[in-house]
Amino acid sequence: MVKSTTIRKCNERFAKENNADLVCVFAGATSGSGAGALEAMVGMLHTSTFYVIGRSAAQFASQRKRLEKLNPSCKLEFLEAQVSLLSDVDGVCKQIAGAEKKVDLLYMSPGCIPFGGPRYTKEGLETCFAISYYSRMRLIQNLLPLLRQSSRPRVLTLLNGGKEKPMFDNDIGLEKRWSADAVITHTTTMTSLALGHLAKDDERITFLHVFPGLVNSGNFIRVNAAESSGVIWRVMLMVFCRMITALQLIFGVTPEECGERQAYHLTIDQFSPGAWRIDNSSDIVSERTGGVFEKYRDRGWPEKIWGHTISVFESALATGADREMV
Repeated sequence: MVKSTTIRKCNERFAKENNADLVCVFAGATSGSGAGALEAMVGMLHTSTFYVIGRSAAQFASQRKRLEKLNPSCKLEFLEAQVSLLSDVDGVCKQIAGAEKKVDLLYMSPGCIPFGGPRYTKEGLETCFAISYYSRMRLIQNLLPLLRQSSRPRVLTLLNGGKEKPMFDNDIGLEKRWSADAVITHTTTMTSLALGHLAKDDERITFLHVFPGLVNSGNFIRVNAAESSGVIWRVMLMVFCRMITALQLIFGVTPEECGERQAYHLTIDQFSPGAWRIDNSSDIVSERTGGVFEKYRDRGWPEKIWGHTISVFESALATGADREMV
């Protein structure tokens, strides 16, 4: 386990090394752990550019002022987008590609808790599945050409590294067997497998799938049941979310502390190019003989998952375009 004091010392040392002129892309950094990671990185870099992808520039305004005061040498560019929409992801990536020759760091932690029931975007994707997996993979795919131009490219997706479980192998996208637990399982396992596939093709890029542990972000208190839900489920969901919120308050780390840890992951030399699963103690998740992830990997599932992902990209973008024409 890497202690918080060690994390802070490493981050402070990195900040003193005058690391400058980096281009960083952050998605999911307007609240919670993502905001903590963004603040930590802004404080550690010099004359660097940060692209922050989020829903509302107006809501980001106060956070922006704090960051600009923290480090006036850094440039902040806010790109408005609905991260659950692949077409919006494509749009912001085009803006970045039009302005930059490289991307050094890509951080992703847009959040969605699936306990409110399935909700679908105009592109036909279930929202939580899209935010936790498809949109993140689309960001990576679109920015790969720029990441390849960096001398030290690193990609971090904050989700559930090391928590892989068996999927419904004949229903990868959960078109038939959607449930909150299945969404968490599939997005987790698919992320680790997809990053493994990408690491084979890009041997200079470091891909990190990180589990943050329990964070006192207050995200569960904002979960609402679907309108079609019955009274019993609404009450059960409310009680459950309040229990989780209480556990977060008592045992969880602060978003700032979690953010500092992610900044450590983004900058420490320990992680060489390749795909890594990192736990909430900043330890590398060890491979296990007969483990769920290892079984999928050894049976060729990284390639299968990426093939499925590309197919979903194509169908979702076509669906969204068709609906806009109606």
